[in-house]
Amino acid sequence: MHFTAPLVLITAVTGAHAFVIQRDAKPILDVFAKVQTDIDGLDSAVKGWTTDPAPVLDASNKLVTTIGDGANAVQGTGDLTLNEAISLLGPVKDLKGHAQTLVNDLKGKKDVVQKAGLCDAVSSQVTDISGKSKSLIDATVSKVPAAAQKIAQQQAQGILDILKDAQTAFSADNCKNA
Repeated sequence: MHFTAPLVLITAVTGAHAFVIQRDAKPILDVFAKVQTDIDGLDSAVKGWTTDPAPVLDASNKLVTTIGDGANAVQGTGDLTLNEAISLLGPVKDLKGHAQTLVNDLKGKKDVVQKAGLCDAVSSQVTDISGKSKSLIDATVSKVPAAAQKIAQQQAQGILDILKDAQTAFSADNCKNA
């Protein structure tokens, strides 16, 4: 009978601690989820792109706005604990995978981009996405405990590297309008 009380107390404390972590990291996780949704939306538009660039441009502009708004939202959140920061690793890995799929699909449409004479437009959009992504990453890393910020930056760098690959693929040297 006496064993039950400490067990209930431990369970309550552990459960409350898990709830706080989820609640405190939730605004950042919500931003990541919105960004991932818009990455997927842009990817769908890219996959369906044959002649009309409007759906791709609309989806790209939406992603740029979502990332920028997300960076502002993250800047307004409190600092994370180490456990909260660790809880972001999985979603960051997921974002990286979705970003890689998008870039691969976009590179697969390079001939469509060139034939439509849109190399400069695509390059500009990728640059905007990359710049806003850097802002979101910087805002997120700033919320991570100082001792773990280098690791957080390294984890997020993969996304920036993927976007750099897209910038290179659609640069003036590598993308020639037909």
